[in-house]
Amino acid sequence: MNTEALERLHRIAFSTPNLFTTVIILSFSFFIIYELNFGVLNFLAFSIALALFIPILGIKFDIKRYSFFVAFISISSILINALSRYLNTNPVGIFVAFITTTVLYFASEAETLKVSIASSVESLLLYPNIATILGVLLGIIFIKFLSKKINGYNVRLYFKRFLLSWLTGDPSYFEEVLKKRATSFRGWIKCLKIGKVKLVTTSFHPGPMRNIGGARLVERINSIENAVYLHSPTDHSLNPASANDVERLIDSIDCDDVKLKPMKPFDLESDNYILRVFPFDKIRLMFIVGKKCIDDLPYDLNVDNAVIVDAHNAHCEDFKPNLEELKELVNRGLEFESEPCEMKYVFKKFRVETNSICGSVAVLLLDYGFERYAIVVVDGNNVKLEFRKEIEDFCAKRGFKAIVASTDNHSKTGISTKFTYLPVGSDERDRVIFEILEECFKLNFEDCDVYFAKRDVEIDVVGKSFCRFIDEVGRFGLSVTKLYFALLAMSFALSIIL
Repeated sequence: MNTEALERLHRIAFSTPNLFTTVIILSFSFFIIYELNFGVLNFLAFSIALALFIPILGIKFDIKRYSFFVAFISISSILINALSRYLNTNPVGIFVAFITTTVLYFASEAETLKVSIASSVESLLLYPNIATILGVLLGIIFIKFLSKKINGYNVRLYFKRFLLSWLTGDPSYFEEVLKKRATSFRGWIKCLKIGKVKLVTTSFHPGPMRNIGGARLVERINSIENAVYLHSPTDHSLNPASANDVERLIDSIDCDDVKLKPMKPFDLESDNYILRVFPFDKIRLMFIVGKKCIDDLPYDLNVDNAVIVDAHNAHCEDFKPNLEELKELVNRGLEFESEPCEMKYVFKKFRVETNSICGSVAVLLLDYGFERYAIVVVDGNNVKLEFRKEIEDFCAKRGFKAIVASTDNHSKTGISTKFTYLPVGSDERDRVIFEILEECFKLNFEDCDVYFAKRDVEIDVVGKSFCRFIDEVGRFGLSVTKLYFALLAMSFALSIIL
């Protein structure tokens, strides 16, 4: 599922200066308005009316966004008034009315009628002439244009709910859209318990973004004491639709069903992947590692008698998995014979947050007597290949064969307007992982019992129709952006020449 269109819209809509800069701009613009006699009382009336409409319409403006919007309107009006004075025409408020109508609609809980009335009042306070209403009408036309349905989703309501969630941090706005066309899916949640550590994986995907729906999944599992989320082969169509669905998954976790005996680990390879297998007598823990590139793997790779992990540890721009190659590799891993052995472990989880790490780094060390392994699970969205190899080399020099895996966490998608998400290794602070490993290598290994459990669970997921909608709305969103800027340019010109 491609969320690039959403992130582009967010960057356009919400890339604002900091509050101090905004206040400086606002103060300077009011000074110019006063000095040039452009109607400072009108601007004060506009500002006060906007503040009054915030609670009435449920506008999701904090002080920074409120100040920026007033500053933007002030600067725009200075330009309109100055150009009108130069051209010897009468300025009108078409541009201001168009901007105010569209912004108030998408940034508030109010519907079109209430927004139209508020926008008319606002704009007429600034430009008290009948032509100003034309801007409100243009805004309504643009809003109605967005009422197109794609795959059953109303684009206007989708964008409005999406922006409300982003403005407020409240996922329920957008989850309402997801739940309307969600589909029920019966999946599973698996837990492999080694000593005190619980390795949890599920058939569901941790998305779509930020704190919406299944994007909470990784954080909720990792918040459980000694639990670590592992990313299974799955895709965005299996994103849980809401917070309630995530909680149903969490409530289904069970780790103490069947006792297991450890067996000797082994590696297998294909052209594009490495399969590192930690076998037990009844199930196998299998990490699929991309040699050069890996992202979401097909759901069909999952099998009952194994915990298959998409290591998500070689970031690239365009990934197309070869299903036949992957199935053949997994089947070889299931059929390869091993023998019983002893196993000890060390586990520690650390709280870490950077621009690319979402909350934690967990290290599980396994000692088989003849060989030692380090499983490093970083809570992030994929890993830069060179950084992964650096971790592997670091561990190898200290006698450990390393597996580096990421959680495919989407909680940082859209948090900042400067970037969507960054793979682990993009932030210099990510190098704390080496300090963490050094600390773990000093710990004493302990004996452990191993248990496994699998539970079926049925929840609502966003479904394939939503993923197709996201892909299509990206193309439609580009057309909408072009139309919006065209209407902005036209309304600005009409504000000067009418």
